[in-house]
Amino acid sequence: MKTLSGKRQKLSMDDLIRYPEGTLGFNLGQYLHSNSIEPDPVPDNEDILRVLLTRNDSFTEEIGMHYYLFGNGGLSIRMLFIMASGLLLCPLSIKYFYKRYRDGKNALRFYDINHFGLLQLPVARIKDAFMIR
Repeated sequence: MKTLSGKRQKLSMDDLIRYPEGTLGFNLGQYLHSNSIEPDPVPDNEDILRVLLTRNDSFTEEIGMHYYLFGNGGLSIRMLFIMASGLLLCPLSIKYFYKRYRDGKNALRFYDINHFGLLQLPVARIKDAFMIR
């Protein structure tokens, strides 16, 4: 079940929870378990990025994550739509969004790497290596 299909790797939640505690794989498994409606979802890159970039699942942090990714080199129509919606719906958070954009600019580019190759590494080590703040 651990085959790569494009940029997505088909892993079950059980596969992810088997990674050592503190690793990206283990934290991804916990995130999917606690936030998923589906009994056994297939993770995607956005789930991995949420584990690395957000502390909780608030609306403002979700938008801030997209600003961070935009600063780190990410660009898509969906991302631009989310960022514009965030400005309209959360105008008091503009300073926070700009800070997240700057943080993404200052981090080493990690937006477009294969994140599934990092599942066995500790989250703290990944954040240090890419200067994720």
